Amino acid sequence: MIVPNYGQIPVVKGDLSWLSPEVSIFLNECVQLMTPSAIRICNGSVFEAQELRDAIANEFGGEEQKMLNRLHLNITDIGFDDINVYTKDRVDAEPGKPAPQGSTNSGSSDNIENVRLSSHYMSASHFEFSKEKQFNGCMNGRTMYLVPFSMGPIGSRHAVVGIQITDDPVLVLNLRSTFRVLSSVWDHLAATTHFIRSVHSIGMPRPIIRCIVTPTPFETPVGSFIVLKHDEQQVWAHGYTFGRTPRFGKTFSIHAASWIGTKKGWLAENAAILAITNPKNETIHVCYSSLASVESLQLQPGPGWKIEVISEKTVWIHWHNGKMYALCPENDEMDDMGSPKNLSNLFTGATSEYQIQSFNPQKTKWTSDVGVPISAYIFANHRHDQYPLILEANSWEEGVCLAAGMRVSVAKPRSNSSENSIESSPRHILVECPMLRVDAINFSFAKYVNHWFEMGIGVKSSSSESSDTYEAPPPPPIFFTNLHQEIEGKLIWPGGVDNAKIFEYIFARCTNPSDLSNTTPSGIGKVPKSLELSALVNLPPLLQVNIRFWLTELNKLRIFFNLQMECCLPPQLEKVLTDLAGNL
Repeated sequence: MIVPNYGQIPVVKGDLSWLSPEVSIFLNECVQLMTPSAIRICNGSVFEAQELRDAIANEFGGEEQKMLNRLHLNITDIGFDDINVYTKDRVDAEPGKPAPQGSTNSGSSDNIENVRLSSHYMSASHFEFSKEKQFNGCMNGRTMYLVPFSMGPIGSRHAVVGIQITDDPVLVLNLRSTFRVLSSVWDHLAATTHFIRSVHSIGMPRPIIRCIVTPTPFETPVGSFIVLKHDEQQVWAHGYTFGRTPRFGKTFSIHAASWIGTKKGWLAENAAILAITNPKNETIHVCYSSLASVESLQLQPGPGWKIEVISEKTVWIHWHNGKMYALCPENDEMDDMGSPKNLSNLFTGATSEYQIQSFNPQKTKWTSDVGVPISAYIFANHRHDQYPLILEANSWEEGVCLAAGMRVSVAKPRSNSSENSIESSPRHILVECPMLRVDAINFSFAKYVNHWFEMGIGVKSSSSESSDTYEAPPPPPIFFTNLHQEIEGKLIWPGGVDNAKIFEYIFARCTNPSDLSNTTPSGIGKVPKSLELSALVNLPPLLQVNIRFWLTELNKLRIFFNLQMECCLPPQLEKVLTDLAGNL
């Protein structure tokens, strides 16, 4: 390959004819900046995977790593990634009121202005300085890997394709097992100019003068330096830990995809997709968003009922033929083969019992590339106060409003005060967690909430007849659950087998929404009248809608929205908050 202002560079594997002009131009720019010794164009073959494993084993000195398809650091060993946002509109980088200097980012209701819903804003000059400092000559003596990947089934109408440039064979191997890497992705990259351009370097140009496998006991590994260039759909990452933790896939499927979704009319969220089947073999699918895993519920459905986890990582939501559908952009077969347990900690060298020899990146459990139709969206809150056990929002707009200002209970950090003051103070504080999203939104919070409102406007089927009296299809209902309500410091809800009763009630509401015989209307939403439980439970406190509590909660929401969005506050929010307060 002949690179202007650089010279010739060997391509050890792959064919330059695979690359589209846009990919070639971006590759030329990266080669001039990073000066690698060779280029490898990947195609996702089984032989390529074995060569990558051999290269990793030779570099880190572990023979057992020649048999693994995914290698990860222990996620508790490293700190948070330093994520920065470079965009033309600064509102997309720092929405609302930033935290005052010298204050702690507690996120409690008393320090609501300290909540940061986005990453740090980076100016154009700062980005160019950081790029020159971090990436200039960072691949001296190393091989540059050029990897095509597809989020979603290859060739799907809802897939997002991209290229990854890196000098880390571990990232290439993990990318193969997280998304879909195959030679046919090059054809789809050639057919579009809108694809993700991701660049990464571990920052170890040869000759390496320090150990990169096992840090000293006094050296705590840090997260990676990541820059999201939304306007150009680029991701720049620098650091040894990027690509070696289970969270690296969310940089693409959540952080980058959320911005793309706002432009194309779909959502990218952290949620699971559950399939609920009743004794009559009728099945519905729901999106379940929670800060805890679905396994923590220990679901034990009653006779004839089944609750299956279709996906538990990332969900993309979109409209299709008059219904809202959801799909997981990550590779599905890795779940079937036990990939969460197929980890090798590069610090300790310990490996797990499950090993994967090969897999088909085109195989998928989805019967359609559009995903599955969802009948409800569930937000599993974690509150110890009077937040009800099950709450069904009256409309999509009210559900979005309540979810955008959700607050969850977290353990209060211990202070240096006396023991008496600790005992008298509450054990938990409330932290704002909009949409139960653990990852930063990384663009304007007002745009993000407004996009949720727009998703509630149904898109009609392409086969439906056009008519002046046409009514848009309704969006799925939004439910809120809370299994952690306490009285005098003791949990009321027994959990265990009764957790499945919540999903059985939601199934009944979704399949027969006109039947209100087992619901009690309130100013904030609908709650069930009764539940068939296996244990003696004091249900009235769990299902009570306390007017004073909710008026205070709505006031907190209004303060939170005004501080975070300021002049960009969507008009729907103000109307919904006023209507809810009036209903109460």
